[in-house]
Amino acid sequence: MAISDFHASHIRRVRVTFTVSAPELDPTEVTRRMGLTPSQSNRRGEERRHPRSGATLEPYLVGCWTVSSTPAIDSKDVNDHFRWLLDRLLPGQAVILPLATEGETYFDVLWESTYLYAGTGPLLDAECLAGVAALNAGMGFDIYQVDETSTE
Repeated sequence: MAISDFHASHIRRVRVTFTVSAPELDPTEVTRRMGLTPSQSNRRGEERRHPRSGATLEPYLVGCWTVSSTPAIDSKDVNDHFRWLLDRLLPGQAVILPLATEGETYFDVLWESTYLYAGTGPLLDAECLAGVAALNAGMGFDIYQVDETSTE
């Protein structure tokens, strides 16, 4: 299912990330076994810093391994982002699922639009939903209305 030109005209940014996390997760081992470089990773107990200020925060409570659809995918269709991730993750399903036994698998969708109204949010197709389910993953949505930007 493709999004309409009207729907796409309001969308400003889309990103999908996938995370596997667990208390004893070793992100280096996930990278080795998946053959995929993460966008972000950490072990439990590693120092955590605020992304803008650099201030030291409490250590990470769990290990995590995260991969993002951006910058690889530059599309307003959330399904393109999911397909890119799923093409890389589903072949490693047998690796991912045991790693999350004590933790979780999770997709996060960032979606920014200049027009939010009933029915204007991200539209997920059945193929992508089946892929999410195959990874036993939860999903969250960060949906924001943003201002129109000047084209001048």
